[in-house]
Amino acid sequence: MKVLITVGIFPPDIGGPASFVPKIANILTENGYEVIVVCLSDEKIEDEVDYKVVRIIRRQNLIIRWIKTIYTIIRNSFGAKYIFVNGLPMESYLANLFLRKKIIRKIVGDWAWERGRNRGIIEDSFDEFQQNSHNLHIEIAKFSRGWTATKADLVITPSIHLSKVVESWGVDHEKLKVIYNGTSISDIDEKINKDKNVINLITVGRLAPWKNIDIIIEAMHLLRQAGMEFHLFIVGSGDLHDELNEKVFNLNLENYVTLTGQKNSSELEEYYINSHIYIQASGYGGLPHVLLEAMNYELLVISTPIGGSNEILEDGKNGLILDLIDGKKPSSEYLNQLILKSIKNKELRDEKIINAKYLLHNKFDESKNFQEYLKVFQ
Repeated sequence: MKVLITVGIFPPDIGGPASFVPKIANILTENGYEVIVVCLSDEKIEDEVDYKVVRIIRRQNLIIRWIKTIYTIIRNSFGAKYIFVNGLPMESYLANLFLRKKIIRKIVGDWAWERGRNRGIIEDSFDEFQQNSHNLHIEIAKFSRGWTATKADLVITPSIHLSKVVESWGVDHEKLKVIYNGTSISDIDEKINKDKNVINLITVGRLAPWKNIDIIIEAMHLLRQAGMEFHLFIVGSGDLHDELNEKVFNLNLENYVTLTGQKNSSELEEYYINSHIYIQASGYGGLPHVLLEAMNYELLVISTPIGGSNEILEDGKNGLILDLIDGKKPSSEYLNQLILKSIKNKELRDEKIINAKYLLHNKFDESKNFQEYLKVFQ
């Protein structure tokens, strides 16, 4: 059986879909499926994988790129039973007007909200955005993201919260299915020998406005004023890199905060292994895979309880909750308090880490969760 997968980001890009698609492509291939991935890319790359990858250059005239993408999807879908849409939803739908294939769609967020926040057009929290009215440009984007979702035969979301949001877009409840993200669970005890003299903190993701990385940096300034020895690693790339770097310089944190840029999976593993605390200050996350990775590497997680994140945190059972102010940004002062609390209370820290590892085994084991995807494609 043949499956065509569409996605907007793919390694070496970073982000949820860029992590997920290679894994599901490998699982499908190992189970006898013929897999073709159509993706956008900053450059042409020879992919050494057991499935076909067709890359379309991202930075070109948008209309020309759309035509190329639609044509590429059509050309590579002959003989396929399913189109598994992880990105490029409108292009996939337009191509399917000719193909008439079954569409399975995975939705991990709201690109209309992300676009509005990235461009500074809106200040809404994720949930506010679903209810509020906006200018014509944003309303067209909201219509587009909802309309293409309704055209899928099945829509998969990684959290109950996001499933309810997508249903509010007009997708029939019967067409919705929740399959949690998972992570590969390792026996970490034998691998980790962390230096206890300096507390290493880490946050991973795109440097986007709703990630609130500036708040984390401000909390580091307060932590330094408290006389703590620490180092924060900000792993990821994005438009805010220079602005955040300037903030680090202005707060005299050059020796305490490092923006590492984009890292591959093996490099990221080293950062996890040598860190103690993971921080997520984001204003939204469908169900952040990085939280699961951090828990696997036995980091204490401090996270905002947004989107599907609380389905991981379970109201503070498996990590410390960083509340948002008006659903948008956390307080740097409160984040500083949580960090100090976790450093000084080893019993609390160990309890959360143990609870989190137990949660992974029971709810977020990647090997088990991918079996749910195989059932979908049978």
